[in-house]
Amino acid sequence: MWDEIKKIPGCHSDIAPGGYGEVLFLPVPATGNLEPSFWMIGRYKDQTRLATALRSFELPQTYVAASRVRFGVRESSRPPMDIERVKRYGASIKGFNADHDFTGQRNQSVARPVRGGEPAVNRIGDRKENVKRYWATQTPQSHHIVEFNHLRDIGVSLKNGMGEMDHAQLPCVLLSAEFHQRYISSILKRTHGRSSSQLKDSLANVYCSLYGRRGALFQPLWAVSKIILRTAGVSVAGYR
Repeated sequence: MWDEIKKIPGCHSDIAPGGYGEVLFLPVPATGNLEPSFWMIGRYKDQTRLATALRSFELPQTYVAASRVRFGVRESSRPPMDIERVKRYGASIKGFNADHDFTGQRNQSVARPVRGGEPAVNRIGDRKENVKRYWATQTPQSHHIVEFNHLRDIGVSLKNGMGEMDHAQLPCVLLSAEFHQRYISSILKRTHGRSSSQLKDSLANVYCSLYGRRGALFQPLWAVSKIILRTAGVSVAGYR
């Protein structure tokens, strides 16, 4: 599986300094005026340690910055460094960008909105400074590109196994906590409670909806998810 991921166009591998294992960098397709950036893929067991280290240690901080690692939709999504984690939203404080309309700065070919209709002109974090501060202090999260629970429930992944399809070894990407919880989780929660057969029949469409149909930004993650699904015995025929 990992050898197949390395064949994705533009992918290059490296050993993360500090003992955080092998990482793969997948380029985000160039669109508009965006600076070149990369999704950083690694094994869950390594990515979780790296995510925590980004809070306090200069070596991994410098490494991900120099590697132009992307953590979310916005270029401003960055891991917190040397700041205390805020545990709750707290009292409402009007944000500095509360009245700013970001519509003209969006590029829909990069990332399409989840919900239909016109998206809000700005985020809740733009409207409320306390919310922005909360999310800015949260540790990045290691996201299984194809959810472990899905793979476990169709019988191909074990929690404590050591195979490439097991929990600790599965391909993960580091994401900002806000992006992970408010975007990824909001889509995947609708799959909770499905049976094994229902999952097998629907997983290709689930991950195509999550990544493949969301614009250029997510195409590298869709490419990885197709490889994982094929390895799991899930057909992705007919999904581009």
